[in-house]
Amino acid sequence: LKAWKSHRDEYLDKLHRLEGRGDAAHLHSCPKCGVRPGKIRCEDCFGEELLCETCCVHTHQSNPLHVVKRWNGRSFERCTLKQLGLRVQLGHVNSTCPCPRKGNVDFTIIHTNGVHSVAVDFCGCEDQNPGSMRQQLLRRRWFPGTVTEPQTCCTFACLKQFHTLTLQSKVSGYDYYRALECLADNTGINPPPERLKTFMRIVRQWRHLRMLKRAGIRYDGRPIAETLPGELAVLCPACPQVGINLPLGWEDAPADQAYLHTLFLTLDANFRLKNKMVSSDATDPGLHTGWAYFVEHSEYKKHILKFANQKDISTCSGLAALAMANTKYSKGYRATGVGSAVCRHQVVQRCGVGDLQKGERYCNMDYVLFSSMTFHSVKTVMFSYDIACQWTKNLHKRIEDLPPPLREAASRPGVETKTAIPKFHENGHGPDCKDDYSLNYIEGVGRFEGEQVERNWAMINPVATSTKEMGPGSRRDTLDDHWGGWNFDRLKGIGLSLWKKLKHAVPELKSQKEALQKLEAVINKGDLTKWKKMVKDWELNKKKENPYRLPKTGMTEADIRLQLAGEDAQAAEDASEVGDAPKTRAAFLVMGIDLEDAQ
Repeated sequence: LKAWKSHRDEYLDKLHRLEGRGDAAHLHSCPKCGVRPGKIRCEDCFGEELLCETCCVHTHQSNPLHVVKRWNGRSFERCTLKQLGLRVQLGHVNSTCPCPRKGNVDFTIIHTNGVHSVAVDFCGCEDQNPGSMRQQLLRRRWFPGTVTEPQTCCTFACLKQFHTLTLQSKVSGYDYYRALECLADNTGINPPPERLKTFMRIVRQWRHLRMLKRAGIRYDGRPIAETLPGELAVLCPACPQVGINLPLGWEDAPADQAYLHTLFLTLDANFRLKNKMVSSDATDPGLHTGWAYFVEHSEYKKHILKFANQKDISTCSGLAALAMANTKYSKGYRATGVGSAVCRHQVVQRCGVGDLQKGERYCNMDYVLFSSMTFHSVKTVMFSYDIACQWTKNLHKRIEDLPPPLREAASRPGVETKTAIPKFHENGHGPDCKDDYSLNYIEGVGRFEGEQVERNWAMINPVATSTKEMGPGSRRDTLDDHWGGWNFDRLKGIGLSLWKKLKHAVPELKSQKEALQKLEAVINKGDLTKWKKMVKDWELNKKKENPYRLPKTGMTEADIRLQLAGEDAQAAEDASEVGDAPKTRAAFLVMGIDLEDAQ
């Protein structure tokens, strides 16, 4: 930047120069025909040449959406190819139509460089079967705004650009379209026709079709209506999938290798993804609800209505305030958030997302989790949930209330399930919760921390500002699309991610083994044998004493604070203190404890 700063006058002069005719100023005729004067410059073509109107129209027969400007003797002014006489013929390749059908006089096309008014001629040849108006437009890579007599189109290039931008940066359709309007006329004096609603409708249809296309729908001849639940979801390539990536005989693997075939799922609720009571499912149904990540809505709604008065209050004091906050603001909202199931590789599970109506209730979270489990048939499953200590209570009883397919998935014979609290959330729980649900004490989980679903929220939360105001179907379609993009990013990067983890894990394993061997070498063999047996017995029966928990040998911090508070009260009775600074021994000790916590 420092080197460029000394040349900025030169750069600015070139920008000013491009506002005029530049090198074409000394030319008096069109460089194409050499007869008529050159007055038209194309902003999207390479070079500065000025063409006459006739040559400009002929040159742009294959590029009718370029931006052109006309020299008026003093400056360039915006004009359109339509004003220059360009007409776009559909239904024919490099030929004219003997019986063209003129399109609407206000035919508008939305492109990456603005909103354009274009003169369009449809093919009317009955003997060549050119197809309907929408078919002729689609063959030209123009997406029609309506199925009959379309008057507005959006180019495939524009839709691809917006789709990529919104998945990457979470830009809304409203902001993107307003930017296109500014490209067309940034002064607001001659704004293009208002086509925002049409653009948003086309975008929704485009998203739906892209999900269908990427899932291979229609390649086998099946109609779209026969798409199966979860079929549009992008799957995790690393999680165990029977018939896909599990070796033959995996069911008979020895106990010390069972962890290789374990499915890890993390469960959580998000209260940013709210949805106001706008529109309804009748007027705004989802195009593919139940085919990707959201659960099928009608069955889910029937199940939730059975538990309209169900309340979830955490038994952990550290989570009670959070539970209250989650259910406080629900008036005027169709959904107060979503619950989601995510694998250890941060891939959102198919049919593993559901709306929350009021807080984080058992009926919602149970349905979401076991809906995703209907697609898995492994023998060992590890669940991670920040309120696992209360969620597991009466779980078997609640499973009986689930719909048959989910109940079957939740109680499949021969399947071992383990439940844990994510490591970051563990400190919000008491010692008893840590004994039963700490990932540090569960065999076969490695360094799995259970917080994968939280990273998914960081990605999807910026979408909440736009989906909050959407109708129910449009919101579910939009969120499904963003989760599909997220899963695809995980799919692209999982090879490099696993390689980096393996590169770190191999030397770390060697280091940990050496440290363990050195430690065991200095421990009495009798004590070592006794301690290992204690650990093994506790792992088989968690009701026994936890060998990892330190015994209480003295006063806790809470006991010390209570005693010091009593000493302060006694000191206050004996003598008055001056100023706000702590003067007693007890006050100094408490301040020291607070400073240590802050550090």
